[in-house]
Amino acid sequence: MTARAWSFVLSWSRVGINALLFIVAARALGLEALGLFAIAFAPIRLVQGLHKAGIGDAVIVLDPDKRAALFTLSLLGGLGFTALFATLGAIFSPLLLALSVIPLCHSLGAVAEGVLRQSLAIRALALRTLVIQSGAAGLALSLLASGAGPWALVAFAIANATLTALVSLRLARWRPQVAALSSLRTIWPTAAPLLGRVLLTTGQIPLAQLAIGLALGPVAAGAFQIASRMLDLIEAVTTSPLRYIALPQLRTTGNLSDGLRQHLHRSALLGAWIWGGTAMATLPLLALAVGPAQALAAAPVLQALCGAGLLTALTMPLVQALTAQGHLALVLKREAATLGLSILLILPALTVSATTSAVALTTAALLANLWFVRHALGAFALPLATLAPTVPPLLAATAMCALLQTLPPTSLAMQILAGTSLYAGLMLLFHWHRSHRPMRAMAPFVRTSSPTPPNRG
Repeated sequence: MTARAWSFVLSWSRVGINALLFIVAARALGLEALGLFAIAFAPIRLVQGLHKAGIGDAVIVLDPDKRAALFTLSLLGGLGFTALFATLGAIFSPLLLALSVIPLCHSLGAVAEGVLRQSLAIRALALRTLVIQSGAAGLALSLLASGAGPWALVAFAIANATLTALVSLRLARWRPQVAALSSLRTIWPTAAPLLGRVLLTTGQIPLAQLAIGLALGPVAAGAFQIASRMLDLIEAVTTSPLRYIALPQLRTTGNLSDGLRQHLHRSALLGAWIWGGTAMATLPLLALAVGPAQALAAAPVLQALCGAGLLTALTMPLVQALTAQGHLALVLKREAATLGLSILLILPALTVSATTSAVALTTAALLANLWFVRHALGAFALPLATLAPTVPPLLAATAMCALLQTLPPTSLAMQILAGTSLYAGLMLLFHWHRSHRPMRAMAPFVRTSSPTPPNRG
């Protein structure tokens, strides 16, 4: 397998197995039990990116002699978060108390993870994650079958974090070393922006999960958890593989405009079909995945989040192009704008329902991306017409959604068949029209010959 294929395996094993487990758990647990776990896990999920991504990025950027200082920073952060969450858990939630050990586990393996990433050990990372996640998921499923309730998910999270740290240290063959606290000043100017970027990028959903749980209760939190995990699962098998392909190709392309157009068309072609169809079939899709009872509560939330999923797919090529060309500040500003607008808009929405909160998140993403797209094109001095390849898929998806909305009640399979047939037919029509347009445009300038009429005279 190629490195790109192993990257897909790594992405799937990190996100897909986790999301699938939660979907299976939703069938065994009620919304309230699932919501209680979601509330307890939200703080862990909020900060885990600091160790799993931020410290690892710093290892790649900084010199090898800074690894001891990075491990010290990572360990201090892990101890601090573990102490904070253990204290809060002892007061408010036994689930959070048990989960509080996870930041410490992440901190122990963060530098080793970065060393493996720096050495491009993608195959080792993918196999490690696939085996550990699968084993931890098997443990959780057995506990669910024995009636352990949300504690089965706690066991999955702790086993996954602990084994990942231990195996990472083993694979990296790097010995943890604690440096003097004074050495932190030498790495902080570089590490701080990297850690801040991770918080901005990964903080939106965990913060929303926590806010919904505290404001609306565990049942609403359970519905949002199902919808957000389904969002992760769909993105893992659609947008994530395209993201891995886009970055290296946009980094080495000789014609950025043409390369960007190709990736915009590819991402829109898949994203418009997937997210448009999902938005129209959320109830039967979730009923198949998590059961009818949970589907009724989670379907409106997922339907509202489909807009955010589509926006992620449409703007992914621009984000990857900016990353490839070194315009990271603009990407950071988009994440900051999205997070800030999400907090601003979700506060009044929390007084209504989890669905209105999801609508607020999608609205925040829309507003932030309207600003982002204009500035991203400006950074490359590209015209608005660069986005033209996204128009046919969006028009075809609109027609598909209109058809599915007007169909009488039918099975999920028939909805998929009808919607996909219309979408594919319209895209073929657009392709035919585009391929024949140059010939029609040249027609007035093409000299044609006609036979000389016979002389009847």
